Amino acid sequence: MKRRHFLALWSMLFVKPIWAKQPYIVTPAQAEGPFYPVVPIPMRANLVLQEQGLAGEPIALQGRVLDVQGLPLSGIKIEIWQCDGEGVYAHPQQPNNQSFDRHFAGFGAVVTDKEGQYQFRTIHPVPYTGRPPHIHVKLWRGDNELLTTQLYLNGQTGNEWWGGRERQYLQFEPKELSGGVVGEFDFIVVT
Repeated sequence: MKRRHFLALWSMLFVKPIWAKQPYIVTPAQAEGPFYPVVPIPMRANLVLQEQGLAGEPIALQGRVLDVQGLPLSGIKIEIWQCDGEGVYAHPQQPNNQSFDRHFAGFGAVVTDKEGQYQFRTIHPVPYTGRPPHIHVKLWRGDNELLTTQLYLNGQTGNEWWGGRERQYLQFEPKELSGGVVGEFDFIVVT
């Protein structure tokens, strides 16, 4: 066997086969933002406290939490927080926070099931003071923070200079289904 054939065959041992399952792209992190809740975030999947009088459109946000090989991760706590339908956060540092829509909770948390699935009922995110519509998210495994990021509506990621190209991987597309509007997003995390 010629030396170059030997080297070519030897190198094949260290190259991942084309047919091998590629790892998933890790969900990029983003800033927590100034309005992370100052009280413990309660376990609640439904952030819509009362539909009548609600400023905003209810939406289901659902998906899975997976590892980089695509395996579901159970027992991951997912926290979300966002502004109300008028662009106001339930936070003491938010100007005019007294006008926060009391029909909306503003934040909540759930734990993924054995299939890594999660689901929230929240409101369609809205823009405010130059920010694109977004939902803040934080994932935990026990006391270990796995990810802090923001989710954006498809095609509405804003143009702030500090926004970053990672927003292209943080978009979801709300779809009208028979039961209402649903947005899906799968988180890929390193555990």
